[in-house]
Amino acid sequence: MNLIIAFVQADDAAPVLAKLQRANIPTTALESRGGFLRRSNQTILTTVDDAQTERVLDILRETCKPRAERVDTTFAGGAVENLGLPATTEVPVGGATVLVLDIRQVVKI
Repeated sequence: MNLIIAFVQADDAAPVLAKLQRANIPTTALESRGGFLRRSNQTILTTVDDAQTERVLDILRETCKPRAERVDTTFAGGAVENLGLPATTEVPVGGATVLVLDIRQVVKI
């Protein structure tokens, strides 16, 4: 039995959850925030048997594609001076960070 914790960009969360539901994989999703851009994410949690683990990972691979996005490099105080940064820059977003943890027992009460 595995606990899978997937950190996905908020834009990717709904399609991932829909595919997991169609595959009859029970999930819990929590709103989270983090990473370099401090954007909204979803933390998706599920416990599955070993045979289903690869299916969950396949769904995440199919849905959470890395992509590039242009972001503003100015801060609340205005443009960052003397750092040589352009006003906007391209950064990678999307994809997923996934933790697969072996668990001994799941108890539903």
